[in-house]
Amino acid sequence: MARVFLGIGANLDPMMNIRMGLARLAQDFKVVQVSPWYQSPALGFSGPDFINLVIEIESNMSVADLSAQLKQIETDFGRAANAVKYSSRALDVDILLVDDLCGEFDGIELPRNDIWQCAFVLKPLLDLVPSAICPKSGETFASYWPAVANQTLQLIVSDTKAQKSARSSR
Repeated sequence: MARVFLGIGANLDPMMNIRMGLARLAQDFKVVQVSPWYQSPALGFSGPDFINLVIEIESNMSVADLSAQLKQIETDFGRAANAVKYSSRALDVDILLVDDLCGEFDGIELPRNDIWQCAFVLKPLLDLVPSAICPKSGETFASYWPAVANQTLQLIVSDTKAQKSARSSR
C-alpha cells in the first residue's frame, strides 16, 4: 500500500462539503490521518474563502487510477469537467504526495508544487508529518515554511466529529 497525502479544499458550503467529502473518501480508501482545517482567501480569483486540509490515505491504485477516482468524486460533488483552475468549488481533491515518488506520473507532477507555494497546503501537511523530507529537494517540508508564512491562514477546526468519523471508518 502506498502512503498518499491529499489536499482537500472547498469554498461552496465548505463545512458541509468537506465533511461529506471526507465521508466519501473514507468509503473508498483507508484514511490514516486528517489534519486540522484552515480558512484562507480564494487564490487567483475573487470568491468566498476556502477551507483546506490534508489527509493521509493508503492506496494500492496507480497514480492514474487514483487521479481518475478523485476526479469522479469531485464530479459527484458538482465539479464540471471543464471547470477552470481558479474558480469556486464544492470539493477539490489534489494528490500531493505518493510515497517518495518524484517526477511526472500519468500526467501528475509529484510532489505537487502547491506544497511549497501555498500555506494552506503546507501547514496542514506539516501538522501531519512535521519532519517529512521532500523527495524532490531532499529538504524538510518545514524548510519551505518561511517562503509562505506571510500568506493569510486561520485555523478553524482542530478536531471534529467529521475527522474522528473519517479515522474510525477505516
